[in-house]
Amino acid sequence: MCQSFGIIKKMTLAANNISLWIMAARPRTLTAGISPVVLGAALSYNDGFHLWVSVFALFCCLLLQIGTNLANDYFDAKNNVDGENRLGPVRVTQTGLIPPDRVKGAFMLCFALAAVLGLPLVVAGGLPILAIGILSLLFAYLYTGGPYPLAYYGMGEALAFVFYGLVATGGVYYLNTHTISGHVMVAGSGLGFLAALLMGVNNLRDMHTDQAAGKHTVAVMIGEHGARYFVAGLLAAALCTPALFVLINPDQSWVLLAPAAVLPFIGRFKKIMSAPIDEGFNRILAAAGQYLFVYGILFSVGVLV
Repeated sequence: MCQSFGIIKKMTLAANNISLWIMAARPRTLTAGISPVVLGAALSYNDGFHLWVSVFALFCCLLLQIGTNLANDYFDAKNNVDGENRLGPVRVTQTGLIPPDRVKGAFMLCFALAAVLGLPLVVAGGLPILAIGILSLLFAYLYTGGPYPLAYYGMGEALAFVFYGLVATGGVYYLNTHTISGHVMVAGSGLGFLAALLMGVNNLRDMHTDQAAGKHTVAVMIGEHGARYFVAGLLAAALCTPALFVLINPDQSWVLLAPAAVLPFIGRFKKIMSAPIDEGFNRILAAAGQYLFVYGILFSVGVLV
């Protein structure tokens, strides 16, 4: 009986430990890494699609994003950015749920695995993919690590736009076709605007605690009123992008379903301009992540139809 109880206790502790790591990885944000890979693959479907390349790219992108999330958890705690007044989800390092050295080891492992899985992609894509891989790893670390964390100096939204929009979408397309074109960058920019929207909503929610900690995000620099309009502008830009894509590719008008799918999320997005800055912004952030995924899938389907 005692032995059985011990086994059950160990299983319970293991399950709790896994749940903490899942929470630290921030699964709700991973749509930002999945969607551009799917879109890049869809855009390449008729131009030289290779399944294995897209699958490897997806794993690399997810590992980089999870690693970035864990590094953010670790470095924000180390730099005393996260505190008791934090409005966002629980951070495992700051609360002591997972020891800091284990969090650090986990994000380094994610980056190492991404590098290893990226080697076949470098062989397939050559120097441009090597450059993308090195820069992705470098900026994933420097986002909140190093002596001058980029996220602490207003670069969060810009990096999200570039890497989760242009680089991920364009990189996957290039891996499949060994070419790049303007319409691919336009498509990628739509997801980039939504990835920046995720970052913008996050920074608007945290602006008061960030300001107190000396973290100079865009929201802190332009103030609450300006930040609300900035975030709304990112959403508007994403909604307009499919129309620009159709101007370039008139035979792919089905991509206009992507902005039309915003309707179920309108109630939450309206609150960007008026809701008090409190825990309610977590629901807006969740809606933004969900819409990013729906937008990416519908854009991809529209390209393939």
